[in-house]
Amino acid sequence: MKTAGSRAENYAQTKLESLGWKIINSNLRTPFAEIDLLCYSPRGQLVVVEVKARSLLSWCCGEDALGPRQRHRLANALEWCVQQLGWKGEFRVDLAEISLDGGRPKAFLLHKDIDCCLG
Repeated sequence: MKTAGSRAENYAQTKLESLGWKIINSNLRTPFAEIDLLCYSPRGQLVVVEVKARSLLSWCCGEDALGPRQRHRLANALEWCVQQLGWKGEFRVDLAEISLDGGRPKAFLLHKDIDCCLG
């Protein structure tokens, strides 16, 4: 049985692929954090996509749910991926906010280049 979180991640992956993104890996464990989706954007950037599922009745948006500690871990995980891949191009962290209705994905919103204190 799939959880709402895994349904949200699958939904985000499907939406991103339909927009021309290439998924490199999902649920990638790094020494710093688990990366929900590691992708190439249509413009060729390396992107860590954090997926946040929220009820339609939730009082906060997905970006508000990312605290400073998680943002820092995501930044470190992205920098680790850059080093592991020998990546020389642009990179960033995005947030895919998935709205759920009764545990089922209903809406997709992508917050690009969220502030994670990348150097």
